Amino acid sequence: MKVAGAVALAGAIGGCAAVPRSKVAFDDIPRMSLTHLPTACYRMENLTKLVGGPDLFIKRDDVMELAHGGNKTRKLEYALAEALNRKSGAIVTQGGLQSNHVRQTCSGAAKVGLECHVILSNPVPEMKAELMGSGNYLMDQLLGAHIYFADDGRGPVVEKVLADLTSAGRNPYNIPAGASNGIGSLGYMNAARELIGQWQEMAIRPSHIFTATGSCGTQAGLLMGLRYFGNTDTAVVGISVSARRDRLETRTREVLNMICDETGIAKNFIKDDDIYVNDEYIGEGYGRPTDAGIAAIRTVGANEGVILDPVYTGKCMSAMLDLLQRRILDNPRDVVFLHTGGAPAIHPYADFFRS
Repeated sequence: MKVAGAVALAGAIGGCAAVPRSKVAFDDIPRMSLTHLPTACYRMENLTKLVGGPDLFIKRDDVMELAHGGNKTRKLEYALAEALNRKSGAIVTQGGLQSNHVRQTCSGAAKVGLECHVILSNPVPEMKAELMGSGNYLMDQLLGAHIYFADDGRGPVVEKVLADLTSAGRNPYNIPAGASNGIGSLGYMNAARELIGQWQEMAIRPSHIFTATGSCGTQAGLLMGLRYFGNTDTAVVGISVSARRDRLETRTREVLNMICDETGIAKNFIKDDDIYVNDEYIGEGYGRPTDAGIAAIRTVGANEGVILDPVYTGKCMSAMLDLLQRRILDNPRDVVFLHTGGAPAIHPYADFFRS
């Protein structure tokens, strides 16, 4: 849904009366189980009281089995299944030094017996020592990754690694940053179906679900899945952690089209006014914490016993709380926060939390 600036977000979405016929039954698309599902979804009792309503819920996709979990695990269930079906001998992927996606990909590749080659770049040059000293980067090493560094853009290094592995007969499978392509984003179509079932069991009808968005695969998959599996009421609110709104809304449409290519869903099934990204909470850029995000991490930790992270979920939570407190949302009810993980990355940013 399109909104201008700080105009209210509508809770009800139109234009999705029927599910289109797909050339591929969704459950026939290859998927491998990498974690126990469903993840928990529950009311945040203390935060709801603190905010003064509406009821606030959290979906715990941070609690999964690939090296501390996170949203990329769902995407990897489809991406790694395709890699194995193609008889690949190695996985190639990319991200920042503290990439949650890279950490989960390394873990998933190790679990299924594939080499993992990762290309890393540094989004915050002045924090190089901290970003390479702990957190996700340390886990990448422990998980046996072959690590390459890119100082002038990851693309050329990715291409060289793919070419070298191909020449060596490894038949590499390339997973883009965030696994945010058509096949990876099917993980969040599946998550949306899971959520619909949980909401029915809980007898709630969420007006909004909030998610941090960067590479846009989670937002695109969640939006497509909700509409495809019959939810026309819940607005998907993407909170940008990296780029301006127009760029990420365009990218979300691109990923939606990739999902359509994988499934046969009509490309006009999701209307443009159903795609919404808010870019007011980025701060100084990707990988750079905001004061509001740090405050939100403290608030949720102290009141709910849940750890957020300073790159993604802290910024997203600060946005959700701010929009609620400023009464920007239109008729909010049963508002859901999608916890996409990232807690391992909190350690390199420890100095931001010292009082």
